[in-house]
Amino acid sequence: MKFSDLYQTYDAMREPNYVLKVGGKALKIGDDARLIRVECQLTSTRQAGVLVLEAALDPKQEHGAAWLDAFQPGAMCSFSVGYGKSLTEVFCGFLYDVLWSDPLQGTILLLEAVFLDVRGRLMLTSCADAGAQRVMSQMIGDILGQSCCGELAKKKTIDPPPEDWNLPALRPGPSDYAILCAAADFLCYEFYAFADELYFGKPRPKTEAVLTFDGPNGLLELKRRRTLAGQCAAVAVGGTDDKGERLYSRQARKKDSGFGTDKMSSVLSGELYQPEPFVRTMAQAQYLSKARMERRQQQSGGLTGYGVGLPELRPGRFIKAEDLSKPINGTYYVHTVRHVLDETGYKTWFEAEE
Repeated sequence: MKFSDLYQTYDAMREPNYVLKVGGKALKIGDDARLIRVECQLTSTRQAGVLVLEAALDPKQEHGAAWLDAFQPGAMCSFSVGYGKSLTEVFCGFLYDVLWSDPLQGTILLLEAVFLDVRGRLMLTSCADAGAQRVMSQMIGDILGQSCCGELAKKKTIDPPPEDWNLPALRPGPSDYAILCAAADFLCYEFYAFADELYFGKPRPKTEAVLTFDGPNGLLELKRRRTLAGQCAAVAVGGTDDKGERLYSRQARKKDSGFGTDKMSSVLSGELYQPEPFVRTMAQAQYLSKARMERRQQQSGGLTGYGVGLPELRPGRFIKAEDLSKPINGTYYVHTVRHVLDETGYKTWFEAEE
């Protein structure tokens, strides 16, 4: 959808709105209970999604008392945001940390709360027998099949590894989250959550953009970066098969395209060699060299910006910029989004890569 169309859909974005549910109940706003600020960060990087809020309430009044009772560590939470009656659920999680500030001589109690998504919940768990020698697909299935995942992630998309192989992180780890991150890093998989959906799998293929910025409307800042940091001409992966024979697979960099890439290949000549003791077949070596080269190349360019609040923006989706400046126009993959509502209104920050 183009931003110009979305602007009409949301009636010029004049009426930002939200619904916050804690413990399954929507919290009502009144003179005795109001939000000062809420910030929701969603990301496909190796961090948990976070919802942080500040509120002022009078615990002796109806709404304030309900808020006070609801904010108990472990309580389930969902957060929807948008305009008017058109709201989109963007976060589902649990109360991880809460701070109450006593009013002392006054009547208004200040509350600060931190909620984490399903990945934060996995930081607090460790599957029994997590150190057993099992193939990776079984380990991933065991962890994501826990009841805590079902409570916070009712929908799951899990791509099995291309081939079953043992993973160094299958030794006892500090948490289930650490094991899954190690598996995702090894495979160049993505591992993130949005609302009540969890995704663990291959990077999404380039698809139609969920949002097109057709000109500067709605944007307050937009920046494009192109860098040689961390780049190389090729990635090679080595291993040893069951007969002791050496395995070697090399994936060369694909031709860079887009503004600012004309000279990149002329200065990149080095090969990054990565020996992997757990690679036992040529298919595994070929998969890893290709996936790691593609991942590294995607990180050579990025887009950051912020503007009016846009609940459509989410990690794991593509956005497009057109009718803007030559360096900016293009298609990008969103990896981090931050929604902020406060007394000044509703704004969204985002980060994306090539």
